[in-house]
Amino acid sequence: MITTIVLRLKKKRTQICVILLSIPVLVLPTACLIYILWQGLPSLSWQVLSGEGLSGFGIEHGMFGQILGSLSLMLGASLLAAPTAVALALFTRLYASSILQRNTITLLHLLQGIPPIVYGLFGLVVFVHLLHWGISLLVGMIILAIIILPLLVLNCLHALSGITAESTEAARSLGLNDGQLILRVWLPVAWPAMLTGLLLGMARSLSETAPILFTATVFSGVLWPDSLFEPVTTLQTHIFYLAQEGANAAVVSIAWGAATLLIALVLCFGFSALLLRRMEHAQRIQP
Repeated sequence: MITTIVLRLKKKRTQICVILLSIPVLVLPTACLIYILWQGLPSLSWQVLSGEGLSGFGIEHGMFGQILGSLSLMLGASLLAAPTAVALALFTRLYASSILQRNTITLLHLLQGIPPIVYGLFGLVVFVHLLHWGISLLVGMIILAIIILPLLVLNCLHALSGITAESTEAARSLGLNDGQLILRVWLPVAWPAMLTGLLLGMARSLSETAPILFTATVFSGVLWPDSLFEPVTTLQTHIFYLAQEGANAAVVSIAWGAATLLIALVLCFGFSALLLRRMEHAQRIQP
């Protein structure tokens, strides 16, 4: 009896400790989000979005150009990274030895840990200066694609790991070659999980500032690039530059509004990935 009471007390103490440690993880991000929305939502209006009646460095054209620039970099990076990620994952699953698979996964995790600003400096040195592509939309797409590539590859490998060995063996017994195995068996099963990872990668590319600050963006003077070799304006760098005008309350309020828009875009892709994952899980558990 005493032993049971002691065990229950220890279990209760453990639960209390876990709850106390979890509270800051939940409360602090929520408080930050609420504060940003509290500051940013009142600043959003058609005038701020369109720039009508506004004057000043960087705000006279509104935010539509920044929104389009952010989405263009995100879409371009996704289009560059997704096929490469799928191909590398399929190669690793089909042809790589177990040792090579482990080394590849380890390398991908290491690449994920590299600070994004390092990729930005790499893009500045190699693409902007050595190749003379200049600060441009294309360079920003390439650098963001490099940043999200490890995430996409790991997600594709995780999606492919969910395919049972029995399915693959059955396909082989029917005489399917590698291409047919991929198109008819693996991809129909793995594509929802791959798409979920792609949505998360798109959300991350929208969150990056330092890499595109060095390689793709300018503060003002560009509404829409004439080509891939022209710079763009983005919400990320717009917030960065406007936040430096701390003495001007009107400009800082616009920065809060831009931050609210950026959070809304990131959450849109994040929640889409969460919804897709839940739908995929629900389909799996159905009899």
